[in-house]
Amino acid sequence: MENELIYPVYQPIVSLRDGEVMGYEALSRISMENCLINTEEFFHMAQRMDSLWRVEALCRRKSLQNALDKKAGIKLFLNVDPDVIKDPQFKEGVTCQFLRRYKLMPEDIVFEITERNSIQDEEAFRGVIRHYQNQTFQIAIDDFGNGYAGMNRICALEPEYIKIDMEIVRGIDKDNLKKSLVESMIQFCKKNDIYLIAEGIETREEMLALIKLGVPYGQGYFLLRPQPRMREITPELRDYICNAYDAVCSNWAETAVLGTVGEICSRREVTVPDRPAKEIYEYFKERPAVTEITVLDPDEKVLGVLTRAGILAEFGGMYGYDLSRKKKVREFMDEKPLLVDVGDSVEKVSRKALMRPQRTLYDAVIVTKDDKYCGVVTVKDLLEAAIAIKVHRAVDTNPLTGLPGNMVIDEKIEHVVPGKKSFSIIYVDLDNFKAYNDAYGFNNGDLMIKALAESMKECCIQNEFIGHIGGDDFVIITDQWNIQCLLKSIVEEFQRRVVSLYSSEDYARGYIVSKNRHGEQEKFPVASLSMAVVTNRRRRYKNMDEFSKQLVKAKKKSKAIAGSSYVFAE
Repeated sequence: MENELIYPVYQPIVSLRDGEVMGYEALSRISMENCLINTEEFFHMAQRMDSLWRVEALCRRKSLQNALDKKAGIKLFLNVDPDVIKDPQFKEGVTCQFLRRYKLMPEDIVFEITERNSIQDEEAFRGVIRHYQNQTFQIAIDDFGNGYAGMNRICALEPEYIKIDMEIVRGIDKDNLKKSLVESMIQFCKKNDIYLIAEGIETREEMLALIKLGVPYGQGYFLLRPQPRMREITPELRDYICNAYDAVCSNWAETAVLGTVGEICSRREVTVPDRPAKEIYEYFKERPAVTEITVLDPDEKVLGVLTRAGILAEFGGMYGYDLSRKKKVREFMDEKPLLVDVGDSVEKVSRKALMRPQRTLYDAVIVTKDDKYCGVVTVKDLLEAAIAIKVHRAVDTNPLTGLPGNMVIDEKIEHVVPGKKSFSIIYVDLDNFKAYNDAYGFNNGDLMIKALAESMKECCIQNEFIGHIGGDDFVIITDQWNIQCLLKSIVEEFQRRVVSLYSSEDYARGYIVSKNRHGEQEKFPVASLSMAVVTNRRRRYKNMDEFSKQLVKAKKKSKAIAGSSYVFAE
């Protein structure tokens, strides 16, 4: 401590959707030679010697002082031991002094509550946390799901971030129980506007499992080990995350509503890698409308792209022409253009295009078929197609729930059913809705339909498609087969919401009295859900007629069961 032989390292917290860094956790390491204790033991020793705050203050100052590489808006996570408030030297306001000294902003700082022991004075600790939150600092709960980091702590501190304990993350790709636990965490965080972070990711398989589950952020050795300076993950790993997220969570669901990029791309100027670059320069000068030329090999595979701006910049200036005129095309081409498949949807390609760095954001996208050149799509083409899609969807959107209507539902089902990818299609119907509508009126009937729609939106967290057929009928499409947990959660969420839609007497009694279809008074139970499920787990469907027959059978069986139920087609 006297020689300040402690230094910080920084580990990135990465989006599991696009690979971008959301923040860094600052960790402390001991730099003293031949030291016989590790950092964890050092903190325990400081606590026993009533020097915990002295150690934490030094670590905090070093972490802030060395955060020179932190970009604006990137979060910095600082570990805080709750027992620090018991330390006689603990002082509030020291962090703000450090921030002013190193020109950092409080809103970029996240205090990560690291609990090595149970908190002895809960009320005093909550007071300290409230003090920090009032100064726009944010709070993260570490090791959620293990030890002291339980639901009571979360409810008391109202954190902005929750970190899943690494023991839950470890081997999650092989453990269905851990997957179920994380699914419940995702739902909890989504409902309460909390960011969920999985820490301790050590293998590619763990990361893929977390992406499939829908965990938004990750941290761990597989992504990047702690470094003395703030570093981003490799471009290769970032691309892998983007592709994995796209393939797992988006590709199956994003059926092209108005076609694929193959339908809006066009074959344009191409060249070979050994062509003199001077010819390309002259070509661009004579044709102002040409913005790019694709470079192909003899088999028509894409080697790279020459952009108008890039070539003109190379040949410009006082010596640019003389230095470049003898060079070949291969020396100037961008070898990593954005390549997409001819069958990719406009939405999918638009998202990929917008994820590119600023310098290539407006470059054309190269479309391939069987890994061979097919054509290019400009950003203008994508924008026009995206606008057309929005208009198309707006026309077909249900005004009550805001969900896609029959036109989009039919297109998605017709795309999914004959395909080879796994799917489950769920038909959701409200039981006893007409009786409720007659007894409570149309306004309350609309509230019940919206309650069901919101219940499905809350529970569908893995990019499932939800459509509103009309009235009290809905459709959910997912690429998963094991959906029992999803079905149960929808029923539970709807039952929770529906309580407020009945009078206390009717709900306690369990039924209402209303007229049946023959105009006679009858007792109708509280509204429930009937769900019919058709999957391709055990059989393939040759046509829509086969699929429809199975769906009708499952619907009849589900409606015949009292209360909420779900029936899988045989």
